[in-house]
Amino acid sequence: HPVPHPTLELQKPPKPQPHSPGRATLLNIKRKDMMIGRQRHSEPAEVEKVTELVDQEMLPDFELDAELRRTLVVRVRASIRMFVPIKGRPVPEVTWSKDDANLKTRAHIDNTESYTLLVIPDCTRYDAGKYHLSLENVAGKKTGFVNVKVLDTPGPPVNLKPREITKNSITLQWEIPIIDGGSKIRNYIIEKRAATKKAYTVLSTTWQKCSFKIPDLEEGAYYYFRVSAENDLGVGEPAETPEPIRVSQAPSAPENLYVTDVTSDSASLAWTKPLHDGGSLITGYVIEAQKKDTDQWVHVATIKALDYTVTDLIEGAEYTFRIMAVNASGRSDPRESRPAVIKEQTSAPSFDLRGVYQKTIIAKAGDRLKVEIPVLGKPRPVVSWKKGDTVLKETQRLNIETTPTSTILNINEIKKKDGGQYSMTGKNMLGAMTETITILVHDIPGPPTGPIKLEEISCDYVLMSWDPPENDGGVPINNYIVEMRETTALVVGNLFKSTGLIDGIAYEHRVIAENMAGLSKASKPSEPMYALDPVDPPGRPVALNITRHEVTLSWTKPEGDGGFSITGYTVERREMPNGRWLKANFNNILETIYTVSGLTEDATYEFRVFARNSAGAVSAPSQSSEAILCRDDIEEPRLDVDASYSSTVVVMAGEVFKLEASVTGRPIPSLVWTKEGKELEDTAKIEIKTSEFHTTLTNKDSLRRDGGAFTLIASNPGGFAKFIYNVKVLDRPGPPNSLTVTDVTAEKCPDHDGGSRITGYIVEMQGKGSEKWTQVMVVKSNEAHVTGLTQGEEYTFRISSINEKGVSDPRPLNVPVVAKDLVISPTFKLLFSTFSVLAGDDLKIDVPYAAHPKATATWLKDGVALKETTRVNADATDKNLLLVIKEACRDDVGTYTVKLTNTAGEASTDISVILPEILVTDQENQKLSL
Repeated sequence: HPVPHPTLELQKPPKPQPHSPGRATLLNIKRKDMMIGRQRHSEPAEVEKVTELVDQEMLPDFELDAELRRTLVVRVRASIRMFVPIKGRPVPEVTWSKDDANLKTRAHIDNTESYTLLVIPDCTRYDAGKYHLSLENVAGKKTGFVNVKVLDTPGPPVNLKPREITKNSITLQWEIPIIDGGSKIRNYIIEKRAATKKAYTVLSTTWQKCSFKIPDLEEGAYYYFRVSAENDLGVGEPAETPEPIRVSQAPSAPENLYVTDVTSDSASLAWTKPLHDGGSLITGYVIEAQKKDTDQWVHVATIKALDYTVTDLIEGAEYTFRIMAVNASGRSDPRESRPAVIKEQTSAPSFDLRGVYQKTIIAKAGDRLKVEIPVLGKPRPVVSWKKGDTVLKETQRLNIETTPTSTILNINEIKKKDGGQYSMTGKNMLGAMTETITILVHDIPGPPTGPIKLEEISCDYVLMSWDPPENDGGVPINNYIVEMRETTALVVGNLFKSTGLIDGIAYEHRVIAENMAGLSKASKPSEPMYALDPVDPPGRPVALNITRHEVTLSWTKPEGDGGFSITGYTVERREMPNGRWLKANFNNILETIYTVSGLTEDATYEFRVFARNSAGAVSAPSQSSEAILCRDDIEEPRLDVDASYSSTVVVMAGEVFKLEASVTGRPIPSLVWTKEGKELEDTAKIEIKTSEFHTTLTNKDSLRRDGGAFTLIASNPGGFAKFIYNVKVLDRPGPPNSLTVTDVTAEKCPDHDGGSRITGYIVEMQGKGSEKWTQVMVVKSNEAHVTGLTQGEEYTFRISSINEKGVSDPRPLNVPVVAKDLVISPTFKLLFSTFSVLAGDDLKIDVPYAAHPKATATWLKDGVALKETTRVNADATDKNLLLVIKEACRDDVGTYTVKLTNTAGEASTDISVILPEILVTDQENQKLSL
């Protein structure tokens, strides 16, 4: 019978009622007419059920492994990796954070349903700190953190600043670095640099405090300082003073504080500058006042002038004033005045004529005269002026000026008639005072009174006389100036040689024709002509470089410059064979080299040069150059180097050395300086100047690393040339290396001997708690034994190298040494434990050992103490034990035991002694015996 197929009928349930998001509705499934085999089953009952599906919620959680629960320690440049398993439903949101960093840009973060991973590659000291982890979902939130320590050199010290400045020292202070690199700060390195120099000088490499005094500085000089921290991983970044610090101190107190005037509510003060400004510019003065019967000083003003009027004072009260000078380093000690009572003062008029010597003033005619006379008196006097007996009439040229403390007489363009006696009268309620001054006006004298009398006349001299001027200008005549000139020279023909001229004086000449009827009018004067020696022509120009359109010429300076310096040259060219001479330059040529351009290809030219000096004299033209054909030419480069550079150039550290060379070749070669295969460039330290045919390399402030081989290469299409300069810079030696202590032993010599043989070493020591280094000895070997130490005391040692150029920086011992006896348990250093000896020979057993203090040795043979006899002797040194047995025999064979004992312990070792067997043959009896 065929088996009916099952029929599935899906029925959609009735429309569900609204329900929560976690609820689901199942579809009803009806199955009809199901037949299995020959049995038919009834239809199943329909079951309708709504099942609610709800996600299970779980609080977020994570677990840090043991390494992350402790502080995570990584070395600098390694990777920081934090793997944290997480859980929670729904999957929590993961957040990593760090207070001082943006982890989104710095770290790689990978989050999944089961873990979170944070990776920071190539970490630095700034990646150290606390990393916060936060997990959050609808069920809750959990946070935690991981501490990360990065082992690195420390960061820079903070708040580096001067704490105290004197005229020859500066005390610095700073705070420990924020980042210690994960290791304790061991010490600080302090350096200084003068503001005028570029290199720092190390002051200390072992300093452990956060302040340091730098003595012996130049007063008034500016210095930069920097401090670096050092830990077990090395020296960190330095902290540097941002601005140079001037070595100065507070100035001395101002001099002579006076109360110059007192009114009913004010007092006028005056003072002079301090004798010493402390090495820094005075920036102002601080004025303070103290009222009688009070202890408080009240700030009045801060000013820059040397006088001041204190106002708003109480009438009748007594005040004391004081003043302090201020510079960049602080305030000076105060300078106090005498007490002053504030009340209106009265005094009769008077004039202070101390500034007018003997009441006489001398002026030169045409000058501006200003006479200022201080006026004294209370109330302030009214001043009037007279000249002689006449009241002085003021004009624009002559006037009187009045100030609160003086009266001023002004005379512009003073004349002879302005001289005479001037009187000034001051009046106030207490009376009147008149003073007189004399003004003398000095003027140029009038002409001597003539005519000049000729007393004697000769072919080579004339004796003349005259009368004094009628007006001597108010000053006695000092001397007279006599001048002469040739009036005419009678000449036959139209050629005349003017002789007797004065060097450097310009002359003009004119000519008058004379015949029987008389004299003609004078000709126009000649152009002014200086009486100068002629300038020699320059040397013959030589072609240095020739191209199709240009020729570079060079020539030598004139042998004679006519007594004045050469100020320029003029170059002329002429196209051959029949061209005219044409000027080739349009600007003044200052050097003896010039490139003429704009020439025609394949044309032939010749050139000449003129020289001109500062007096305007122009030389005759130089000898013409050879005929030059304008055509590109190729010539291999050639370097012309001074013979002194053939040997090594030796300079001292800090000096300047210069390497130079001249070059020829066509076309003009290119020049390149190299050192150790690298091309050198023009910098602040190495200055390279290159012209077409010359180059110079200058090295400033030489260091020993600046020495070596410098190569100059010249090249053009024709080839190349090179020259090697060897330079050696002599410097102080470097400090010794690897200073260790056996007693005190420096195990290595310096890395660099400064270019000069090491002649010795200076050994210095410093006791604990002392800042003073004491020189112990000077030795020539690299080993020293220091004695005279106090047992139990701690010492630090340092070594400096010496050569003929000076003393190196010191190399300190890494750790301090406590002076106490070394304690070493006995140990043996046997090379072998079995000794053999022929019968009758002497046996020597040498046992090396180490022990401190010296150990006591005991010898045993086969467990029995060995007795010393004339044949058996035992001896001991600090490093070896020696057992000698003379004429050894079979009885001496056995096991020897040696024991060493000292306060640190004991040790023993066994040594076997054997006699080799000797084979003896009896040939007659055919027997073997031993």
